[in-house]
Amino acid sequence: MAKEWKRNLTVVWIAQLLAIMGFSSTAPIYAYFIQYLGVDDALIARWSGAVIAISSISMGVLGPVWGALGDRHGRKAMVMRAMFGGAVIIGLQGFSQNIWQFAALRLIQGALTGTVTAATALVASNTPRERLGETLGKLQLAIFLGQAVGPTTGGFVADTLGYRATFWLTAAYLIVAGGLILFLVRERFVPSADALRGSLWTRMRQDVSAIFAGSLLGLVLGLRFALRVGLNITSPTIPLIVQDLMPGSTLLGSASGLLSTISGISSALAAPIVGRWADRGNSRSLLMGSAMLSAVALIAQAMAPVYPLLVVAQFFLGLGIGGTLSVISAYIGRMAPEGRAGTAFGLDAMAVSLSGAVGPSVGGWLSDTISRRTPLWVGGVAMAAAGLAVLRLPKDSTRRNGKASGETGS
Repeated sequence: MAKEWKRNLTVVWIAQLLAIMGFSSTAPIYAYFIQYLGVDDALIARWSGAVIAISSISMGVLGPVWGALGDRHGRKAMVMRAMFGGAVIIGLQGFSQNIWQFAALRLIQGALTGTVTAATALVASNTPRERLGETLGKLQLAIFLGQAVGPTTGGFVADTLGYRATFWLTAAYLIVAGGLILFLVRERFVPSADALRGSLWTRMRQDVSAIFAGSLLGLVLGLRFALRVGLNITSPTIPLIVQDLMPGSTLLGSASGLLSTISGISSALAAPIVGRWADRGNSRSLLMGSAMLSAVALIAQAMAPVYPLLVVAQFFLGLGIGGTLSVISAYIGRMAPEGRAGTAFGLDAMAVSLSGAVGPSVGGWLSDTISRRTPLWVGGVAMAAAGLAVLRLPKDSTRRNGKASGETGS
């Protein structure tokens, strides 16, 4: 029993690494695949933003529902649903014959997937409370590594075997990951009396009301949303900027994937370091500094005249994003009411998903109607504005003697 949670962590860590590698493999080629499907060049960025957004919308709407079902029926089942469901739907995307089929499958993908939230809930429910921070930090590392490796491998497969093969590669990753969870993870699940009391919708409404009552958590979730919008607004246009800077290149998929890899590596470096600094105090200053670094990096990309400068700016963008992620996650964990951390992180996942809907949609429209670089300028301004909004948070929300020093006076 004592060793079981460690074995589960190892299996989930490997499975989540594979899953994120799979999901991130397709991200750099969306714009190119949409071109391949015959969309007019003047509408590529707009459609790219739309297919990214539509998946985030369905994921944001259904994410809390899946979380509540996991509280009632077990978290392992939710991880398998996300992985096997994603394998089928993304595999089918590789057979898309037009943009409408692709968009419909992306909508279904968002509704069925959500491996990060499901895996986090599974690990958290099986880990001793005194080891929870360390354990979830290790799981976050798997996510960052997957985001770092996946885009480059996916871009390489697209350049050598074709765009459709990248979707089938993702499906293979997810089948292996789901199989690991199915056969190697043990969950001794017993639903709590509260989770079974009343209807699913009534329970969700009560938990959400309790989370927001008399707390700054709403502001923190708003900051998460604003910061992610500032980042996601650039996603439809970055591959097209790479295309503009490398005309005639046969390695566009690899070049776009490298940008995601660079930011994934720097985020993996920054997140644990900044998180450790935040545990010692000055969380607000660290969050504001990380947001401002992200803003400067986006503006630098907006002005970059050559591809290598995009790479350098992407490295610093990853540092800023990694910092904001770790500090905001710490704020959420500390501000969540006792016994409702899972619901709080479910709302956080909703904020991230909705930002993934709003950002790409706006970014695609700006790219097609104004210029390719406009989303980068707008994203930089949004990041800077969110950084200034951090000043509304308490100066120090570091836990001392079991309490968060910033929890009073709010």
